[in-house]
Amino acid sequence: MEKVKTEGGIENENLFRALVTAPIAVFFVIIAVNSVTSSGLFLFKFIFVCMAVYFSLSTLAYAAFYSNDHQTEKADKIFNNKNFFNLVFTAPISLSLIIFTALSFSSNASLFFNIVFGALAFISCLYTIAYAAFYTNDCYEDNAEAH
Repeated sequence: MEKVKTEGGIENENLFRALVTAPIAVFFVIIAVNSVTSSGLFLFKFIFVCMAVYFSLSTLAYAAFYSNDHQTEKADKIFNNKNFFNLVFTAPISLSLIIFTALSFSSNASLFFNIVFGALAFISCLYTIAYAAFYTNDCYEDNAEAH
């Protein structure tokens, strides 16, 4: 049999496994936190915590294997532009910090947490805007060289 070549799929097996196990890990972490904080059988608490640890460590391991492959250039880069990669990486972090800041202000949290979340959200927003600007500059530079 011949190996099928896909154009739209993920070629690196470690990256694929990391992307598959990450949502499962998040799911079991949420269940483990809920089971530990509520009353229930100790056996289920133990099982959920073990499953959360297993899938979290599996996700980290596969991500580490992929980064090793990427470092030794056995894997193709998903994003060829480093500024675009940083933009894609910092945008969700920035959005989540903005949401945490809004929730912190609306829940009348202590002033310390309001300042910390506000400062982190502000800094991450500036990083996201800067990476977007750098990526835009790179795109304009590439287009200018092409003409």
